[in-house]
Amino acid sequence: MVNKCCEFMLHQIAFYKDTIRPCCSFSIQGDITPFINNYNGEINEIKNYLEKRQNFIKIFQDGGKPECYNGCTTYQECKDNDEISFKLNNIIISNHTKCSCNCMYCEQAEFGQNKKLKTYLNTRIPYDIKPILLHLRANNYIEENCRYIICGGECSEYPKGELEWLIYFCMHTKGNLLLLSSGINYSNAIEKALKSSESILKISVDSGTKPTYERIKRVKAYDRVWKNIKNYIKSSENNSKSRVELKYILLKDINDNKNEIDKFLKKCEDVNCRFIILDVEHQYIKANKYNETAKKEISELLNYFFSEVSKYPNHPFISLEGVEEDWLWSLVDDKYNYKNGKQK
Repeated sequence: MVNKCCEFMLHQIAFYKDTIRPCCSFSIQGDITPFINNYNGEINEIKNYLEKRQNFIKIFQDGGKPECYNGCTTYQECKDNDEISFKLNNIIISNHTKCSCNCMYCEQAEFGQNKKLKTYLNTRIPYDIKPILLHLRANNYIEENCRYIICGGECSEYPKGELEWLIYFCMHTKGNLLLLSSGINYSNAIEKALKSSESILKISVDSGTKPTYERIKRVKAYDRVWKNIKNYIKSSENNSKSRVELKYILLKDINDNKNEIDKFLKKCEDVNCRFIILDVEHQYIKANKYNETAKKEISELLNYFFSEVSKYPNHPFISLEGVEEDWLWSLVDDKYNYKNGKQK
């Protein structure tokens, strides 16, 4: 029987530009999590990764705590189960790094010491994920209804045919898709996914006005993004299993004001957006999590978001996400407080 274990360790695999991990980068504690370094698409390294993962799981099963457990920000406890499955139900595809915008909060953004890094990330040739996915499927490592999270770089800029292949693979294996995009480039492949598959398209706009958008994203594409969003939402309207989510990441002294929020919500109404996701820039949370003044300011803004959304006819569903999701929910008034789609 499993005494404790991490859901991510058991059921998720993440392919980044040069590593394989069980989870996102926020939970990495130095070099102590079971992942493969200097990865470049080698099939034999998949076996090595799974063996490392098994060793960590055994520590959990024996009642111990592997090193990555200490200080992990995303640990999810599993329920005790006599017949636990080790199949993957979440696959993160983040081998690409080329991106069409330059968000000021992105760790890979082009500013200061990261200027050369950004240039490198936009020009590097990523390894091919397709034979890896075929290998995992052929060896029965993937659960039905697996979620494929396509989040590396900008998926609309993948080489011709690659995004189409990933969407086809997902549909053919009865999986579901989560696609992260800037929305700058309209993708016929994404449109097709929204029309015919179980899929979510998430676009982080973070603003309601053009000057703020251009300050945060550092590209001039505000009008084009909203036009594309409108078309994507229209594509999803006849498919109950797909949706478009618009995200707003609160940034200190940039978009954390009622005027910007009001204009964002009005744009959401104009494009018939039905799902809004809120977050707070994670470095700001890290620096101010125990600052009572900052907590009060964040709480007021989150509650303002919820209160204003509720005033719209057929108001969108609004939720929170991020590394500190539970902490953010603790700042929301009970009358607005939803968790996993259920009001508390």
